Amino acid sequence: MAETVGIRITMNVPGLERLRAAFEGLPKTLAAKHMAAGLKRAAEQGGTLAALKANTPKGETGNLRRSIAVKTKKYPRTGVGIAILGYKSGRKMNEPYDNTKLGYHQGLVEFGTKERFRKTKDGRLVSTGKMPVGGRFGRPPVRSAWEQTRSNVEGMLVAEMEKAFNAAVKELAFQTIAKGSL
Repeated sequence: MAETVGIRITMNVPGLERLRAAFEGLPKTLAAKHMAAGLKRAAEQGGTLAALKANTPKGETGNLRRSIAVKTKKYPRTGVGIAILGYKSGRKMNEPYDNTKLGYHQGLVEFGTKERFRKTKDGRLVSTGKMPVGGRFGRPPVRSAWEQTRSNVEGMLVAEMEKAFNAAVKELAFQTIAKGSL
């Protein structure tokens, strides 16, 4: 079985179950599109993005803070959309250089490392040190940002998802009218 890596966040927001059921009544591609958009707006406007930028240590290069982003993913086969807030890292072989995708060390800062050693040429073990949880700040940036903004996001989530549902219904009505007039 695969191991879960990262932070698992669960929440119970009243009214969200009703909205999920309403989204299930829409065409799946439309539901996925608007669900992802609503979740992205809730993440950005709820203050989590700003809190993550404030909680992320700048470091020597500023690469980790620069790599913060909100990404949405739509699953049109199931009618689900998600939003992910975190750090961008890596690029494909053929992509040009992008200095916003340099968050490779996000896990080291969030979770820390144990003390590491290396062998010298003469066979001695030398400590290369350990990374404390949260880096120099001493607090994990993603976990701290979520704890600071959880109540704001939970409050905005239902409102943003209702806006997204209404937008999806309007788009569906427009599509139906457009098809009918042809």
